[in-house]
Amino acid sequence: MSDGFEVLQAEHREVAALFDRYEKSPDDHLAHTIFTELTLHTAAEEQALYPELRRLVDGGDDMADEAEAEHGAVKALIARAYDSPPPDLAPLVQAVQNDVEAHVRREESEIFPDMREAGVDPAQLAQRLEHAKRELEARGTTPA
Repeated sequence: MSDGFEVLQAEHREVAALFDRYEKSPDDHLAHTIFTELTLHTAAEEQALYPELRRLVDGGDDMADEAEAEHGAVKALIARAYDSPPPDLAPLVQAVQNDVEAHVRREESEIFPDMREAGVDPAQLAQRLEHAKRELEARGTTPA
């Protein structure tokens, strides 16, 4: 049975690996792959993770609000890459990476442990995340 927290951490590592690849070989196609992966991951978290955080964790509303604000900052950068792309995406990708790394550290060191402690069922979380991703992919929820 899957553990939703482990699923999210694995996705965090996959995106980190994409950022590493981009640093070694900047490529617009790879940047867009990063943006798509982040968009799906973010939307799934907002549908499956943060409602549970709000419902079950003391102070969860504030934590979710902050996490969603962090998502908003990354979404704005991604939108900029599509709406008015700079001649060189590298600085924009670097800004996205910086924001994502800080967000991931907070999720993995604060949010996930607090949610586990509050009794969030990791298997149910995995199911909710999978359902959210299938729904998002069926709707074609990707940037631009």
